[in-house]
Amino acid sequence: MITLRAFRSDDEKQLVSLANNPRVTRFLRDQFPRPYTRRDAQYWIDEGSSSREGQHFCISLHGECIGSIGVFWGKREYRYSGEVGYWLGEPFWGMGYASEALSQFTDWLEQDSLLERFYAMVVPENVSSCRVLEKCGYECEGRARRSIYRDGQWQDELIYAKLRAAERRKPMD
Repeated sequence: MITLRAFRSDDEKQLVSLANNPRVTRFLRDQFPRPYTRRDAQYWIDEGSSSREGQHFCISLHGECIGSIGVFWGKREYRYSGEVGYWLGEPFWGMGYASEALSQFTDWLEQDSLLERFYAMVVPENVSSCRVLEKCGYECEGRARRSIYRDGQWQDELIYAKLRAAERRKPMD
C-alpha cells in the first residue's frame, strides 16, 4: 500500500539511487538535477514538504521511498490552478503505484487546498504517465505544439487536467 508522507533524512540514499537513473529523468523538467547528488537530495528533504512555490511528498511503499509527488501553486490569476508532477523509481514501474499515489494526492488537493484545477504537462512519448493521469480522471485538454526545446529538438506537450468535483467546491475570495 502506497502512502504519501514528508521526506525524512533516512530517505537520502534511496532518493539519490532512484533519481540518478536517466530512464527516470528523461521526461522530467530540466530543473530536475542531473546527476542527482546527495546534496540535491538533502536540499529536497531539508526544504520540507511545503514552500511558497508548492508542496511535495515522498511516495512511500512499506515505509521505503520509491518516488516523489507534488504540486506547484499557481500565482495571481492562476492561484486556483496547480501543476501536478510525480516520478517513481524504475524498479516500481508498472505496478499501479503511480496511479495510486496520484489518486491519493488528487484527493488530498481537493480536501485540503483551494485549487479548482489540477493539471499536468506531459510529452506524448511518456505514454505511461498519460495512462496514469487518465486512470485518475484527468482529461487531455489539448496539445501545446513545439512548446519544449530539449536535446536539440522541439517537442510537443499534452495538457491533462482535472477539475475539483462540484460537491467539493470551496468558496472563493
